[in-house]
Amino acid sequence: MYHFINDNFHTDIATVPPSYKMKHFHEHNRWELMFIYSGSCTLYVGDEIYMLNSGGLALIPPDMAHMTTYLAGSDHTRYVLYFNNDELKWIADDSSQDIESIFHKHPVIHIPERRLDYISSIIQKISYKHNGVDSLSLSFIHSYFHELILFILRCQMYEDNVITKMDTGNELIQKVIEYIIENYHNDITMAATAELFNMSESSLSKKFKAFTGFRFREYLINVRTHAAADLLVNTSLSITEIADKCGFADSNTMGGTFKKIMGEAPGSYRKSH
Repeated sequence: MYHFINDNFHTDIATVPPSYKMKHFHEHNRWELMFIYSGSCTLYVGDEIYMLNSGGLALIPPDMAHMTTYLAGSDHTRYVLYFNNDELKWIADDSSQDIESIFHKHPVIHIPERRLDYISSIIQKISYKHNGVDSLSLSFIHSYFHELILFILRCQMYEDNVITKMDTGNELIQKVIEYIIENYHNDITMAATAELFNMSESSLSKKFKAFTGFRFREYLINVRTHAAADLLVNTSLSITEIADKCGFADSNTMGGTFKKIMGEAPGSYRKSH
């Protein structure tokens, strides 16, 4: 699927709900800089897969197929900046470096926690100036953009900041996660899931916890709870109907679980949101 981005330096700053998965790979006509300020996601770029947590930053070339899956647990805040290929020429001229090859070599990096606000503030400044505040707006945008790219290039120099693609074992756990996200409304057990993916329960349990930070059952309950929260806010379904649609045994089970995770009962949550 091809998404045409009209404007150079177009930004998209959004809060993504838990357990969100794009249905299709897509491509753009411009470079995409994606920055995860909070939360986590799995990024598919071509045939490579990367796990991005808070501070993860990816540079995706034009016409490169990609998509993302956001893991359950809480909302995720992500920043996206699109820019023309020509915007990279200045640093190549100044430093005699092949910038595109550098970006292709280390397309995904981790921004140190103490610098998260620095990156987000630069993208916010670009977003503000992109609205055309005055005749100097474009000059300010280029200044901010140059600062951003230089900082990214410096981060790439340190191996600790480079995020490598997933190994085969992690790819399998990612498939398990996608299975949960797509089937949470059904009766899912770890035993049946392990058998489906040709794993032992012990192996699935250990790898799942190591990869997600959640136990299998805990993760499943989180997915169901956040799906229920979405239905509470965006539909008029009864709590009993929502419990059934989200895979809970009954409304009482959902009520107790929901309050434990979200901090308030389903009815109160619906009223406050």
